[in-house]
Amino acid sequence: MTYRKSASHVPDGFFATEAAGLRWLAETRTVPVVEVRAVHAHALDLERLTEVPPTPQAARTFGAGLAALHRAPCPPHGTLPPGVEQYFFGPLSEPLPIDTAISESMGEASAVRLASLARLLDPGIPALGAVIDRLAAGQFDDDAPPARLHGDLWAGNLLFTEAGGTLIDPAAIAGHPLVDLAMLSLFGAPHLQDILAAWEDAYGTAELGADWRERLGLHQLFGLAAHAVLFGGGYRESTARLAERYA
Repeated sequence: MTYRKSASHVPDGFFATEAAGLRWLAETRTVPVVEVRAVHAHALDLERLTEVPPTPQAARTFGAGLAALHRAPCPPHGTLPPGVEQYFFGPLSEPLPIDTAISESMGEASAVRLASLARLLDPGIPALGAVIDRLAAGQFDDDAPPARLHGDLWAGNLLFTEAGGTLIDPAAIAGHPLVDLAMLSLFGAPHLQDILAAWEDAYGTAELGADWRERLGLHQLFGLAAHAVLFGGGYRESTARLAERYA
């Protein structure tokens, strides 16, 4: 069966971008990804998924699969899936076009994306600007190689089916593997600690260091800043408080 996701107001190429991201993730054969059936200018035809209750074992299996995805061959930070020219982030009702840059430095590529959001915040958040400067200078770079990221991996974009934890609605890009874990941790997910533990066991900590969980907040800034742009209110204050930790 097929599910049609449609919207007449989205920017040109939006659904083609999403489809390319899904295929880019799926070609690794590491974790279940919803199948793309057809792409239209204002719609995307996808495999219809049937959800089942998540279990700790399913969460652990997903965590290990996500680690395998993050270990799959990947181009440099900031690279978009083949054929994609514009990166989008945010809900279908208001996808935000985001600047990107390809770099061997995680921080440099991340700074470009975060700065794209920071410019949309009025008034600006000084601490966020300081974090962007530190990212651009490479002060948060580590030895983790770039990974194929879902890019918007909150719990609503992870559906548990008979096939296991299945990815939908990506904002796919090459980046630091902690980005996906940070998004899952930002708003919570079923059996989150099982996912994180299985991911750590499968991915390892040699390049990340044993304190990698303490850096999840850094990688949550992009998602929080996007919410501040889209929804304002408490998200702006949360973004400012989190930025102060890393400024």
